[in-house]
Amino acid sequence: VRLAASALGASVGLLWQRGPDGTLELMGLHGLVPGADLEDAPSVATSALEDAGGIHAVSSSRLPGGAGVSTTLPLGEPPIGFLQLLFPAGAEPGSDELERLTTFGVRAAHALRTGVEARELELELTRARSLLAVVGQATAELSLAHTLETAVEQIADLLAVEHVAVYLRDGDRLVPAAGHGVTGPHTRVAERLLELGIGPARRFRPLVDVADAPTDTRLADVRDAVRDANIGAAVGAPLVVRDEVIGLLAVYPEPGLSPGESGIALLGALAAQLAVAVQNAQLHERTAELSSQREAALASERDAARRLGALYEISRSFAQSLSLEATLEALARTVVDVLDVDAAIIRMPDERREKLEPRALHVKDPGMDAAVRAILFRPAPFGASQIQRLFRERMPFRLRRRPGLGEAPDLLAPFLERGWTGATVPVATPAEVIASLGIVSFRPGSPITNEAVDAAVAIAGQAALAIDNARLYQQQKAFADTMQRSLLPRSRPSVAGLEVGEVYESSARVDVGGDVYDFVELDDGRLAVVLGDVTGHGVEATADMAMAKFVFRSLAREHPEPADFLAAANDVIVDEIATGKFITMTYLAIDGARGEVAASGAGHPPPRVVLPDGSVHGLETRGLALGIEEGQGYEERRIELPPGSTIVMYTDGVIEARRNSELYGVERLDELLRTHRELAPHALARTIARDARSFADGDLSDDLAVVVIRRT
Repeated sequence: VRLAASALGASVGLLWQRGPDGTLELMGLHGLVPGADLEDAPSVATSALEDAGGIHAVSSSRLPGGAGVSTTLPLGEPPIGFLQLLFPAGAEPGSDELERLTTFGVRAAHALRTGVEARELELELTRARSLLAVVGQATAELSLAHTLETAVEQIADLLAVEHVAVYLRDGDRLVPAAGHGVTGPHTRVAERLLELGIGPARRFRPLVDVADAPTDTRLADVRDAVRDANIGAAVGAPLVVRDEVIGLLAVYPEPGLSPGESGIALLGALAAQLAVAVQNAQLHERTAELSSQREAALASERDAARRLGALYEISRSFAQSLSLEATLEALARTVVDVLDVDAAIIRMPDERREKLEPRALHVKDPGMDAAVRAILFRPAPFGASQIQRLFRERMPFRLRRRPGLGEAPDLLAPFLERGWTGATVPVATPAEVIASLGIVSFRPGSPITNEAVDAAVAIAGQAALAIDNARLYQQQKAFADTMQRSLLPRSRPSVAGLEVGEVYESSARVDVGGDVYDFVELDDGRLAVVLGDVTGHGVEATADMAMAKFVFRSLAREHPEPADFLAAANDVIVDEIATGKFITMTYLAIDGARGEVAASGAGHPPPRVVLPDGSVHGLETRGLALGIEEGQGYEERRIELPPGSTIVMYTDGVIEARRNSELYGVERLDELLRTHRELAPHALARTIARDARSFADGDLSDDLAVVVIRRT
């Protein structure tokens, strides 16, 4: 609001948002003190919006601050808000200023929507971390009651659900163990949810979601209990440890107030971890009962506490990483440290599921790393009987000296005969086994015990979700990058008098970005270069990128001059792009022999021109982004490019690279160009990308593309 008011000289700026009842609610204010009389301003804005579409100005004597003219601009389509600027009578903006305000409105709407999405994502991340912290903190307390009470209280608070309960299995029945806001015969409903979750063939469902409990036929047998317990909807997640159902986590939201997809997904993840926490707490309590009778129980309790503390640290650290290799290395290292074994190795099936490929190995003694790596860091046959049981039935097995009893690798067998011991356990999510974890002790006097195997299973289960997420992220990221790069040029153009360099860098996001660039050699020998940025990410952005590339390839030779090309491209894109989306673009036509450059822009950051003496200036042109309104004209500039001069085109991922609240910016870019102007074009493009990524601490929030053209 302040920016728009200052740019156009408005005395007052107001940002409205339409409320649930249709009235305008004030969201932002500039030029008036809070509490000023704004009674008539929204009615003037509403009347203007009803009388005409788009941006418009009306005169009124009912405006605050002595203003006489109100200009109202809907932000986006559908509008996310309405910008109202108030001017003194006779000082209303001209048509050129209103046109610029329209472009500003498009970017403002995009920024507002991005802010809303960022706040929603931040809320989801905060919720996920909080839920994981609940289990970790409760686990560290070693108290079953504390674990369950903390879990239900935090789930109710974080998911805004009044009724939450945890039930533990006692024989064939469920017993309420902790609850928040539940009354009546809710246990009967929970037992039916657990039956649905187990299924007739004991094929566990991670979640059972009942949107309308009173009418759902699956709850017909307990409909009276549903009514008496006042249950409107239900989500149940079985608590499963090593194929054994030990209980149920259930939430009972009000009808129509489902936790949503993200909340349901978090419940599934929480149930998997809560099951481990419950089992660990139960085991600890049994151990504590015997600790007063035997001195050895005290050592066992301390060891259990150390391992549980390590599980909490694993949960906290794994949840912060999306790198598959880093997660696997962390698991191997943690297992060696926590279980006091000498080596840990993780293997995952290859794409054809013919072999288990080694992915991470950690050896306690660095001096033995090379020798142990030669023995253990080898593929294992996926078809071996024990490995098949591991992946199908989640059955750990020990490495034996005799063939067929553990099927130890050939190179390991002689060492097992000398007293080494080992075991392999599954790394499994509730849905599947995704890897194997092998542990080995080199010390005959300190063999792998059953307790160590059980602890390895628990640690592997704690890490499985993080590994699965990292694996999925790696696959999605690789696919996204492949999609993006398939739309970029496969080779640089070769044009007399010009040298070209380019680089594309993907962000940390999984979604495909919208940066696109391309080259075409025109019939008159000039090089046409286009660089653009499509709004949004994902599949829609990919389709729009492909369209932009097709438009450039199909129109560049027919409309070689920049302004003419952008006008023709805009008319095509207006009919093809989705409402509310647009494409910013810069188009250059460069004569390498004569050094003539023609340029036009459509809402894109202007290229930077670097002269041999080190001076840097922008190649500014004006024009509305493509796809907003048909029939647009575009400004065209022509300059002379002396030999040794360079033009640098870039997307806003460069100048909007962020470190905390500070942007990389054009000034920093110009200084880098001035300092490194002697570099070859491709090296200069890579230097720009590397500097922007380094400025953002290696984490780009948006893709970036850089094209460098130098006249030789």
